[in-house]
Amino acid sequence: MEATVIEALNEAARKEQLTLDFYVKLLDLVAELSSKEIIKELIETKKRFKTTIEKAIACDCLEDLGRDSSCKLRDLGIGKTGRSEVITNSLNVQELLLIAIRHEDASMKYYESMADKFKGTEAGEAFTRLAYDVACHKKDIQYIYDDIVNIEN
Repeated sequence: MEATVIEALNEAARKEQLTLDFYVKLLDLVAELSSKEIIKELIETKKRFKTTIEKAIACDCLEDLGRDSSCKLRDLGIGKTGRSEVITNSLNVQELLLIAIRHEDASMKYYESMADKFKGTEAGEAFTRLAYDVACHKKDIQYIYDDIVNIEN
């Protein structure tokens, strides 16, 4: 892999670690049991995703990147507000999920920008697959959010 691809993957791993650290801190803050279970699932997903990126860097290969899901995408448009994130121990499940959706959206945009940067190359295809996987994670969180909102209303 060329140096710029490795730099982009290192940046991707760094961003995934920041999100993972955020979720771990969030797990300590929230009191609601159902929120804790959702956060634990998000942590496990982020760990798998970051490990896949690190393995690609270590083996100098891209073929396994972005092979995490086989979802059909349908963005529900949930979480598109630009509200600031104030993290407190009184976050409810809906607020937590909105934060998670915004984190996934930021990751997806990063991978899309790297796919554009490396368009027409193996790296471009790998970043496109990563963007798709993150979009799938975001969609899954949106569906959880939608289910919770519909149950409460």
